[in-house]
Amino acid sequence: MALDNKRDKHLSFTAMVIDDNTVRNGRGLSDQWADSVVVRPRTTERHITVHKTLVLGFAISILTLIIVTIIAVLLSVKFEECTGEPSGRPASGNHTKFNQTRDSQVHHRGEEHGIQPWKLLRLPTSLRPIHYNLHLTVFMDNFTFHGQVSIEFECLNSTRFIVLHADRLELQRAMVYTGERRRGALKVHRQFKYPANQVLVIALNGEMEPRRSYKVNLTFHARIEYELLGFFRSTYPQLGDKRYLAVTQFSPIHARKAFPCFDEPIYKATFKISIKHESSYLSLSNMPVEGSEPDEEGWVTDHFVRTPRMSTYYLAWAVCNFTYKETLTNRGVTIRLYARPDAIQRGSGDYALHITKRLLEFYEDYFKVKYSLPKLGKFTKMCCLMEGISCFTAYVH
Repeated sequence: MALDNKRDKHLSFTAMVIDDNTVRNGRGLSDQWADSVVVRPRTTERHITVHKTLVLGFAISILTLIIVTIIAVLLSVKFEECTGEPSGRPASGNHTKFNQTRDSQVHHRGEEHGIQPWKLLRLPTSLRPIHYNLHLTVFMDNFTFHGQVSIEFECLNSTRFIVLHADRLELQRAMVYTGERRRGALKVHRQFKYPANQVLVIALNGEMEPRRSYKVNLTFHARIEYELLGFFRSTYPQLGDKRYLAVTQFSPIHARKAFPCFDEPIYKATFKISIKHESSYLSLSNMPVEGSEPDEEGWVTDHFVRTPRMSTYYLAWAVCNFTYKETLTNRGVTIRLYARPDAIQRGSGDYALHITKRLLEFYEDYFKVKYSLPKLGKFTKMCCLMEGISCFTAYVH
């Protein structure tokens, strides 16, 4: 018993010593067992290698993107230099003075640096039309017409390009000269059409001088199309037969289908029209007939008075065999209505005639201004089916 008690005391003392040493050294039994186990090294080297690969790939991607961007910018600049197209479009605005607008300076500067003005959406403002002399020969048997136009224009900024609107026109000849005589003709380098913008381009060998007037003569021909645009044809019944007439619809941008012109509202000019047609027809236009002269057998040419200064879309003419009915306003203005002969006889156009008279009198009284033109500036074409009228024209003499 005494030996057992001594052995138990010795073991307890030993355990206390071990526990005391363990606590003092900051280690437990689990740490002792851990020391006896072989610990494998952690795989931090593999993780570091993976991170390095990702960073390297990201850096290469960023560098590639920068290089591609630089190449794209260089290619776009080179493409603009090759095509001559500007990187931006000219700003639109109210251009009241051509030689003082920023747009005019931009176009002029562009031409000096080789920009092709016919590729712009708007006509270059280097030129300003003054007057048109237009002569037309209308063939109602095959629905074609021949034309010759002489355009007087002023050069505002030096340029060697004349850019006009022309659509569906076959151009035959172009001449450019200064003054009233053709001995001052300028040599034409080439002429061509740019269908994308519906323009005709006349390139001269030399530049035109600013603040000088020039003239361009153009000969052309085209078809009288069966549509409601430009110079077109229409039909109506008369005594069981089909009759034809040819009329114009130039608003908003269809004067270019009838003759080469500056077909934008900002370009205002005066017009003098002459129409040659078969004597069985009559011709109408914005202004009264100044005189008629017979040509070869069965043909006549009507010369119309010069118009006021106006835009191209206000210009109008017609070739038909209508008849008319007229009335008189309180101030002595004669109003005529042109329509089919049978419609005039039935009185189908009386309402249009009398409402035109009332409207003209109302506006004269409202504005306290007497109607100043010899006839209505643009005759009114109404193509309709009301009461059997296919087409009639009302205008003021």
